Amino acid sequence: MRKQLILACIAFMIVGGVFAQASDDKPVMLTENMYIMPKRGMEDKFEAAVKAHDLKFHPDGPYKAGLRKVEYGDKAGWYVWVFGPTTYASLDTRPTKEAGHADDWSKTVDPLIETYGDTRLWELNSDLSYGMDILKKSNYYEVWSVNLKRGDYYRFKAICEKLKKAYETQGTTAFLIWNNPVHTPNVGDVAILWSFNTYAEWSKDQGVKAVYEKINGEGSWQHMLDEWLDITTDYSSEIRSFVR
Repeated sequence: MRKQLILACIAFMIVGGVFAQASDDKPVMLTENMYIMPKRGMEDKFEAAVKAHDLKFHPDGPYKAGLRKVEYGDKAGWYVWVFGPTTYASLDTRPTKEAGHADDWSKTVDPLIETYGDTRLWELNSDLSYGMDILKKSNYYEVWSVNLKRGDYYRFKAICEKLKKAYETQGTTAFLIWNNPVHTPNVGDVAILWSFNTYAEWSKDQGVKAVYEKINGEGSWQHMLDEWLDITTDYSSEIRSFVR
């Protein structure tokens, strides 16, 4: 049993090493996602209050924050307050009680909230991602929270490297990969995010398969799908809109 525990710890450290991307001159970028359910009938006032709070305390910069609404998925109807993209260092120095930050949230936003949900951290894998600027200009995005089979992250990484190249070549859709640094039950190991602007656009073939096969050869798309099914155990998806 002791030997098994040691091996498990080693495996965990190896996975952590695979996820780690930061260097002394390039810190990991991350977001903090907090689920919030406003009181029924107070959605418009809640949105306005959060936007006013963010404009005052979370403008562009290391403490930037914004609101998203979950349109479809298990948490449809919830909102997600997203802090970031930022760094771990900025988490340490984020505004709390200074200059009336906590007091403002307590008095203007909290009275409109029915309940708070989970708060999660997601680290951006910049090496596997493309199109953050595209995402910022989009109306919606779809996000998958994906559970991987243990030890198969390297295969997931290989898939994403090829997908990134396809989306990069296409140049119209954001494709972002996020790693989960805090393991909890029922939350994926990684997340994949795609941007879009209308549901009509989302419902159609975006042509990435053709681009992928042009780069990797005929039949490579099906091979990728087979590989995907072999390395994943499950996933859940959400469609979110930007509240601007």
